[in-house]
Amino acid sequence: MPASNNRFKLIKAGRLLDCAGGPSVTDGAVLVDGHVISAVGRASEVRAPEGAEVEVFDYPGMTIMPGMVDCHTHNNGFGDGRPGDDVGEMPDEILMIQSARNLRASLFSGVTTVRENGPKNFTMFRMRDAINDGLAVGPRMTLCGRPISIIGGHMSYFGSVVTGAVEARAMTRQLIKEGADYIKVTATGGTTRTSFPLLPSFTVEELEAITDEAHRFGKLTGTHCISTQGTINSLDAGVDMIIHCGFLEADGTPNFREDVAERLGRQGAYINPTVHVGRARIWVLQNRKESEGLTPAEQDQLDDMLRANDVKLEHTRRMQEMGLRVITGSDSSWGDYQLGNTVNETECLVMAGYSSMQGVLSVTIEAARALDMDDVVGSLEPGKKADVIVVDGSPDENILDLWKIDEVFFNGERIDRGSEKSLASIRQQRPAEGP
Repeated sequence: MPASNNRFKLIKAGRLLDCAGGPSVTDGAVLVDGHVISAVGRASEVRAPEGAEVEVFDYPGMTIMPGMVDCHTHNNGFGDGRPGDDVGEMPDEILMIQSARNLRASLFSGVTTVRENGPKNFTMFRMRDAINDGLAVGPRMTLCGRPISIIGGHMSYFGSVVTGAVEARAMTRQLIKEGADYIKVTATGGTTRTSFPLLPSFTVEELEAITDEAHRFGKLTGTHCISTQGTINSLDAGVDMIIHCGFLEADGTPNFREDVAERLGRQGAYINPTVHVGRARIWVLQNRKESEGLTPAEQDQLDDMLRANDVKLEHTRRMQEMGLRVITGSDSSWGDYQLGNTVNETECLVMAGYSSMQGVLSVTIEAARALDMDDVVGSLEPGKKADVIVVDGSPDENILDLWKIDEVFFNGERIDRGSEKSLASIRQQRPAEGP
């Protein structure tokens, strides 16, 4: 591989996780040539071409691994509990400023690739332009543009409302023309005030039109599914990723349907369960309880959410045990879940049943595969983008060590992440007791 201005970077550490299927490497190293990885292996075996100028970064006792990949982010949001309806009413200019802040927080936390799952209007397309032009700092992005919804449906306030298969297909074409990398669809209602959370939004015919058109252009699709019927309709339409994947009947009764789960496996759909977005609200209530107490209504809400969290973890565990493609997608900054805290979702997947190493893979190579980006990111392999993080710990043994990010290299460049105080401000407060 040719040198970039005859300059290389050699990143060394006590351990290396390539997340490409091999075991951890003691005294590992990554050789970076410009923006790409040139070589990976033991430090004694990784060398730049003879005579090349090499900048060396050495982290004894630490672990180098690929940058994290978050399959589900909402960069317009605030993560302070305000409803999406209120975000949708804010000026696009304000949302772009907030998006810049969120993207910086993600990158500084070690997340080097994000998939946006629904912004307002053209905000994230313009944000990507700003980052590409050097006007802002942020991770690599794969964008959907506006999520496709029905009249009054979940996220309809963001600007892509359709009725019928013809309009659904036309909107898919429009979004691809505007620069969408994939298509996001709200197949059921959600937290939007005018939606019906547990009912399907689109007919199978409408979903088929969207998926068919997206696939014709080589684009993936992902559907927001709170209820089981939304998942069934999405599978009928050949959707690639099921987001939330709630096993709830139309009356809200939890019911893990093994037949539907088996079908998810047969069709190879990726599953983004979004466990922590509910736990984030639990944490807010528990922190309030510890500091000032709760009203009876708030205590009832907390009790209900704790029960729902247990059900969500159990359903996620069963999908993991069935070998389904469960990956990390945080859903931040929806609800009370702030960006820069992706690790909370990966921790939930480990709480459900993954080993710490499986958790690491769920937020690296498996997440990259879910986005069809595994030829670019997700593991440390020659030819891939040089997105490397340095961890002061062993996240394959303790997933919480992913909080201990010491350095971030993005696209081959070391990122100046600011002061320790600034970095600490990104992290949300965990209650003294709680899930």
